[in-house]
Amino acid sequence: MAIQKLIIVINLLNLLNFVFSNEAVCGFTHNDCSYEIKLVPVGNCRYGDQIMMDKQMDSADYSSKMNMMERTFSDVRVDHEKRLDGLEKSVRELLGLDENSSPIDHVFNSRGKFQNQDNKEIVSRLHEEYTNLRIDIKRKNARIIQAEIKFNETNKELKQAQLDLFDTNQELLDAENKIAYMQREMMILRNQLKDKTYRLDASGKKASDCEGKTGSMQTQLFELVRSEATIKEDLETCYLEKNMTEKELQETKRRHGHLKRRHHDQKGILKIRENELINCYNAKTETFCGFEDPNLCGFTQINGTVEDFFDWTRGQGSTPSANTGPTKDHTCNSEKGHFMYIEASAKGKGNNAIMFSPLYRGLTEQCVEFYYHMNGRHVGTLNVYARARGAELDSVWRAFGNQGDVWSFARLGIPKELARAGYQIAFEGITESGYQGDISIDDVSVTDAGCPIDSGVTPVKVSLDSDELIKLGKNFARSLKRKKLKRVKNKKSSGENEE
Repeated sequence: MAIQKLIIVINLLNLLNFVFSNEAVCGFTHNDCSYEIKLVPVGNCRYGDQIMMDKQMDSADYSSKMNMMERTFSDVRVDHEKRLDGLEKSVRELLGLDENSSPIDHVFNSRGKFQNQDNKEIVSRLHEEYTNLRIDIKRKNARIIQAEIKFNETNKELKQAQLDLFDTNQELLDAENKIAYMQREMMILRNQLKDKTYRLDASGKKASDCEGKTGSMQTQLFELVRSEATIKEDLETCYLEKNMTEKELQETKRRHGHLKRRHHDQKGILKIRENELINCYNAKTETFCGFEDPNLCGFTQINGTVEDFFDWTRGQGSTPSANTGPTKDHTCNSEKGHFMYIEASAKGKGNNAIMFSPLYRGLTEQCVEFYYHMNGRHVGTLNVYARARGAELDSVWRAFGNQGDVWSFARLGIPKELARAGYQIAFEGITESGYQGDISIDDVSVTDAGCPIDSGVTPVKVSLDSDELIKLGKNFARSLKRKKLKRVKNKKSSGENEE
């Protein structure tokens, strides 16, 4: 039983020795037998894990690794002391000693505990191993202390190197800032150089243009110098032409005097013709339109206004629709004659067409006569308007419905004031629902006299309510009278001069 305990103690001692070396051998002798035990580490060892450093660590983690090693050395020393105390405690328990007894070295030297010689040898061997272990532990502790001293020195050097590295980084950062500043300056200088180069090129181009212009100016100057003689010759020619022109001017003045005299004579003749024209205007007896003229005798139609939906049509023979319209005109009483009509087909109820006469004017009362044709089941309305120049339309005559297949006759009496102011006659045709509603007019005439009164046709008197138109007509009559008197006086004075 004692041998088993000693074997356990030896194993514990060898295990403690294994902590400080990767491989250890211990042995002892019992009776005639010798025992040798070789201890080899297997698997992961805590001590090795604690003191192992990663050689491939980077510079950023080096400081933290050094701090970890310093803590590891301290932990290893404390761990060794704890294990040594635990081993001593185990030996005390195996030897039957309490914690307050003498140290194990004195126990090994005391007598009376082991009666057997073999046990004494084992204890002596154990004491020797334990003593060697103590010495080895002290040596290891001294190495650890030296390693700590070197570690502290290395840590100081590392801190100094870090400070130097920080200074170097600061200098490097300053250098980089200077390089960036120099690069910006270089870019500015490069841009300035480009601008100067561009300006220089532009200046060179302008200089080339100036040289070209200078050459051109020199060429023009040479041409001017060469043409100076030509100009002098032209100037002499101009003098000669001037003399000739003066002679021609004198001849022209002579002719002008002759033409002036002829002009005076022609002016007198024109006055005579004007007087004759006025007399003709005053003696005008009739204005007639049978619509044989393609230009409609000056009649006009309004297009594209809200007052007029469609236009009057110049027709010949019969109208396109059956059972409506005339079959021949009134002027010639033939199918070859012409008249004006409105086509009622595809028009709809209420659609209208307006046609205006030329401007009529006279000094006395006038009579307007016309013929109309209204035949068909769907004939609408024929309105006749009179308006003074610049005034609104005024309805003066109207016919509605089917009047039979005949040309009917109508008269309008125009008062003297309206004739003097100037007026127009407007014919408006309005359709009803149906295509048999064609309305036609023909043979519009104006006579300088009042309308005759007979049993066949009663004239419609056109009233005039505007004082302004009456005043305008009187002014026109006075103007004609003044011109007539002036013409008579000029005629008398010309006769006296001839005498």
